[in-house]
Amino acid sequence: MIKDICRNNLTKFLIRAISKMPEAEKLLILDIGCGTGVPTIELSKHLNGTIHAVDSDETLLRQLDEKIIKSRLSKRIFTFHQSIFEIDLSSQLYDIVLAEGLLNIIGFQKGLQIVRKIIKDNGYFIIHDEFAKHEEKLILIDSYKYKIIDSFIIDEKTWWKDYYKCLEEKISLVDDINKSDTYENELKEIESYKKQPHLFCSIYYVLQKQAI
Repeated sequence: MIKDICRNNLTKFLIRAISKMPEAEKLLILDIGCGTGVPTIELSKHLNGTIHAVDSDETLLRQLDEKIIKSRLSKRIFTFHQSIFEIDLSSQLYDIVLAEGLLNIIGFQKGLQIVRKIIKDNGYFIIHDEFAKHEEKLILIDSYKYKIIDSFIIDEKTWWKDYYKCLEEKISLVDDINKSDTYENELKEIESYKKQPHLFCSIYYVLQKQAI
């Protein structure tokens, strides 16, 4: 999958976020809105423990299932076809929760609220979100009793260099007369970037849940 190939260029930023947390054994990790699992697989390389990968799109999960089998990670990564709103809040608490882009869909405040219920005290919440409304998000983070361990920006130039340029080049090499239809969404996204690159700036937050 072309998008996954290019998304791998961005996993270095997830690794940077992970490096801000202390090393630990037998972690229970949740990846919400995991999609095809590019970050999920990366988590398995850098963290010791079990990963629950959750997404409401069954087609994307099946692609992740194939990667899990291919990478021989069936005993470490388990997929769940459900939305974040369907997670059993009483079943277990997680050491680490990752949300790559999900809060941009469900709302930043809602994400902070839900994850606080499923993460252990002093557990970590890694968020990758659009940079917009950053100051408002800082207020929400504090109000929901999270401590900011680190945050860093991925600017629009980096998004072009590491992702959209890659995507454009890969699509141009595809030998398919129907590729404008096959990659319609990707081409629209590239065009949107070119028109308003400043909207594609994003930020990682590495948060720690504070006990009340």
